[in-house]
Amino acid sequence: METINGVTVVAPDPGGPVAEAARGPVVFGPEQGNPAYMAWVGAMAAGDPGPPLHVHPHTDEGFYVADGELTFVLGDREVVAPAGTFVFVPKGTVHTARNSGPGPMRAILLLSPGEAEHVTEPVEGG
Repeated sequence: METINGVTVVAPDPGGPVAEAARGPVVFGPEQGNPAYMAWVGAMAAGDPGPPLHVHPHTDEGFYVADGELTFVLGDREVVAPAGTFVFVPKGTVHTARNSGPGPMRAILLLSPGEAEHVTEPVEGG
């Protein structure tokens, strides 16, 4: 991540998505002067099961899958999200996501509001 004249630029890791998954997400938001949202830019390793079923009581989430594939559990349904898919999860919605593709998955996760505490409350059965 680089800041140029107040603009944040996140370029792909030269090591590719495997290196991005190992590094962890690049996170920016309120610290850069934007309380409206927080963004995580990163990758998820192949086979990553993701977190257990959960809800966020204070924050909405928007996922944009740039490369690879995520499978979301949204309440009682599963939805496969290939590259190019956007999924908006309103606060209080039971959900999780896992990397269901054969390789790393790259995505942008937007959280709103960015200055709210991003609490994850596990849901029984997850």
